[in-house]
Amino acid sequence: MIECAQGDRWTVFDVVRQVAVQAERDWRAHGTAYEFVRVLTAPARRLLVRLRVEHADRLPEEGPAIVVANHVSFFDSVLLMFALPRPVAFLGKAEYTDNPITNWLFCGAGMIPVRRESPGDLPRAFDEVAEVLRRGEVIGVFPEGTRSRDGLLHRGHVGAAHLALTTGAPLVPVGINGTDRVLPTGARLVRPFRHATIAVGEPIRVSTRGYTKSTNRSRREVTDLFMAEIRRLCSQRYVDDYAVTSMEPT
Repeated sequence: MIECAQGDRWTVFDVVRQVAVQAERDWRAHGTAYEFVRVLTAPARRLLVRLRVEHADRLPEEGPAIVVANHVSFFDSVLLMFALPRPVAFLGKAEYTDNPITNWLFCGAGMIPVRRESPGDLPRAFDEVAEVLRRGEVIGVFPEGTRSRDGLLHRGHVGAAHLALTTGAPLVPVGINGTDRVLPTGARLVRPFRHATIAVGEPIRVSTRGYTKSTNRSRREVTDLFMAEIRRLCSQRYVDDYAVTSMEPT
């Protein structure tokens, strides 16, 4: 056993446990497990998906950025986290973190958990997102709020626009194609060797478009602006209706 400065006697197990607890705190706070998870999942990602990333250089090399993308498969967030040149943190269902293994994987990779059924949890999650942007990092948002179950691109919610208007971070529209064939809605297993594409659009800087404040009008106009770009980058037909939120994982 190990003698501590305070006179307590610790076993090796106690020391290992303390190190592990601190490491988990670091991973959750800073996403420092990102590179480990990236390496761990690389073989599966490369073998299972024939992925092509177009115009990845359009993502700013440094500074905060908000990636906004369409959402057709659970696999979307996994690919976006690791396929772009910079780490991308995502808002995700807190239910993913109820399991210790998925908690370590998702939070370590930078996911910010939020419970949809608890409206009071949203301000806390958005505060964490704003902190990620203040650190000059990249956050990913699916403005439709959930996966598209009907294959259509639905009206965007205004949360990403509010973040851009209040933080000054550029919005980077992304169109995702083909992931609904890799992991269709309701499927439990990935269908291997399918092709998917991630197309990155030009950054949208709201200040250069004349927007200086987050108002109902500016949030809606900015949201419609980047949703039009997402529509151009993906193969989905747009409908001006919000997607129906399901209790299934997104």
